[in-house]
Amino acid sequence: MTSYALANEGKLNREILYKFVSPELSHWPVPKRYKYTLEATAYALLALVKTEAFEDARPVVRWFSQQQFVGGGYGSTQSTVMVYQAVSEYWINAKEPEYDLNVDILMPGRAKPDKFKFNRENHYQTRTSKINDINQDVLVTATGSGEATVKMVSLYYALPKEKESDCQRFNMSVELIPEKMDDDEKVFRLRIELFKERDATMSILDIGLLTGFTVDKDDLDRLSKGRARTIAKYEMNTLLSERGSLIIYLDKVSHTRPEEISFRIRQTLKVGVLQPTTVSVYEYYDETQCVKFYHPERKAGQLLRLCRNDECTCAEENCSMQKTDKISNDERTAKICEATLTSKIEFAYKVQLEEIAADLSTDSYTMRILDVIKEGNTDIGPMGKLRMFLSYQHCRQALGLQQGKTYLIMGSSKDIHRDDQGQTFQYVLGERTWVEYWPTRLEKTTSRTETIQIHKLKQKSN
Repeated sequence: MTSYALANEGKLNREILYKFVSPELSHWPVPKRYKYTLEATAYALLALVKTEAFEDARPVVRWFSQQQFVGGGYGSTQSTVMVYQAVSEYWINAKEPEYDLNVDILMPGRAKPDKFKFNRENHYQTRTSKINDINQDVLVTATGSGEATVKMVSLYYALPKEKESDCQRFNMSVELIPEKMDDDEKVFRLRIELFKERDATMSILDIGLLTGFTVDKDDLDRLSKGRARTIAKYEMNTLLSERGSLIIYLDKVSHTRPEEISFRIRQTLKVGVLQPTTVSVYEYYDETQCVKFYHPERKAGQLLRLCRNDECTCAEENCSMQKTDKISNDERTAKICEATLTSKIEFAYKVQLEEIAADLSTDSYTMRILDVIKEGNTDIGPMGKLRMFLSYQHCRQALGLQQGKTYLIMGSSKDIHRDDQGQTFQYVLGERTWVEYWPTRLEKTTSRTETIQIHKLKQKSN
């Protein structure tokens, strides 16, 4: 910043400026502060452009072209504005050589490549080609004069995780309180409490909205207007948030008392399985985020019953429920031989539950396969091995699985997924999965009864 100010006065000291440059002479690093590195480099580029040192500025512009985030921008608003200003000043003033570049991108499975033509008028525009696959070879061919940057990005789903280390600068709690739970409308109050060890100036709340939910704008207007307003302003901004979530600006966060922000959200569209979403907070000039998850049916990973007066209901749709009624061996035989258009039983195991792990959206059950009653074509030879069985947390009570207990599990091959990283298989406990408690020998009349039941099931399934 100082160098840019001196450059405007014709007093730039290049020796001091380059004393802090990277070995590649492409950027000015700030230790452990990537956003500040972008801003510092932007000011340095402005200084070089001001003094018409375009040859020295060229590697800086090239470095910036490689730093852009997915979807555009450079992280924070401040760094994005500074980079855009510096790069635009360069292109306005620099005398670049003739720019006439043709780029062909051939995607796997396509007969013809995507063709792009770049010249001085349009070379700053980003072009995009998409493919519904991952880890595939892409052929890029460039002809002509000029330079372009190719960036490949893979998008995939991952289980959400909440880390204690995420909240070093803020203390934050998020609570979703049911207010109206009618069949035709569900309304919750989202309450967020913030606290900081020292006063924070401009801070930003990035609130992800649950699928099918909308914000009560009247509540937000009351929070942002009048003498007793608690927030500076709010907006739905897809630029600041990839999810298009609610952005709330706070003038400050006090260190003496918690800041409470509370507003209603309404469910306008019912979805089958609702996934948790996040609330994050960070300071405008320091984007170290504190992230918390919230969900209407559970708190801190536990099932949250939705109660109205003295009656409580539990959202157990799409859950596999453990068989608790008395079941005959004929019923088990009919199930293991089931083959309809919508359901075909392709595996049946006697398993023992060895470990239970609860994550933010999923319960993971590690089970040992004690006996293979019916083996499909997907998971070959699972006998005696450990397998992971997955279920939604709101299905925990419906399943009622206990560590150390033994169960009969039957299901379809559609519920089996290969885990390439762990070189094993994972099973999903869906609503059509058969889960039944398998009594111990002491709980049964004789051990011979158990042997006959297994033998009959194996005979029928073969």
